[in-house]
Amino acid sequence: MPAHPDLERACAPYRLALPGRTVAGRSGERLGRGPGSSLEFLDFRDYVPGDDLRHVDWRAYARTDALKVRLFREEVSPHLDLVADASASMASTSVKERASRDLVEALATLCLRAGGHPRRLAAGGGPFEDADGLRFSGTGDGGLLPRVPLRPRSLRAVVSDFLSPTDPVPLLRRLADGAAHLYVLQVLDPWEADPDPEGAVTLVDVEDGGRVELVLDGPTVTAYRTRLDRLCAAVERAVRSLGGTYARVLAAPPAQMLRGALLPAGIVEPA
Repeated sequence: MPAHPDLERACAPYRLALPGRTVAGRSGERLGRGPGSSLEFLDFRDYVPGDDLRHVDWRAYARTDALKVRLFREEVSPHLDLVADASASMASTSVKERASRDLVEALATLCLRAGGHPRRLAAGGGPFEDADGLRFSGTGDGGLLPRVPLRPRSLRAVVSDFLSPTDPVPLLRRLADGAAHLYVLQVLDPWEADPDPEGAVTLVDVEDGGRVELVLDGPTVTAYRTRLDRLCAAVERAVRSLGGTYARVLAAPPAQMLRGALLPAGIVEPA
């Protein structure tokens, strides 16, 4: 299903930043890391019967009597397995819900633009066709892994807030296992990232309906920010230890998230 026009416009200046290792895919427009058929010269190797004679370096043969074949860098259109956290906390506000859907579709759009094949998968569930049809519900206790196998050597991306009592590190390890690269986007509502002291409030857990009465004063907000920063730092350390790329994303319109979070993090790059 095509992306919305505003999302297409937001994605237009960018492309998905590919990792420095071979990815699974098919012939396309992006240069990979292995030998292939693009026009960018990579190296030589000895000729073996069956090699394409058009790639033989005949000038080198005239000088050395050794048959050498030119290798060219492969052209790859990457496979991308996109895992979306579908727990209710991802839609705790309308702004965060829209941002969660937009991030999924932005990554899918960028993969499609590279000639690749994105596959949208719900955490704890199966494939879905479009993020607008994704239903956010439940506690997310099922973890981040989808119920279908992930493709070997595919790029993998996770969109989640990681606001769960479950330790994300083992799940991230399993998501990274066999992947060409792991991108992790931790999306938070601006209020979640930096709440204002509001005095006496009632907080309602969107996942289990639990209610908490508290005074949201300066010390309480400071303690909350400290805990959140600790969580985000732990997720980032885990991702980087796995060789992945991490971005903390504040919910906003697509162009703002791409420019302000995904570009500096190295998840996207100028097209």
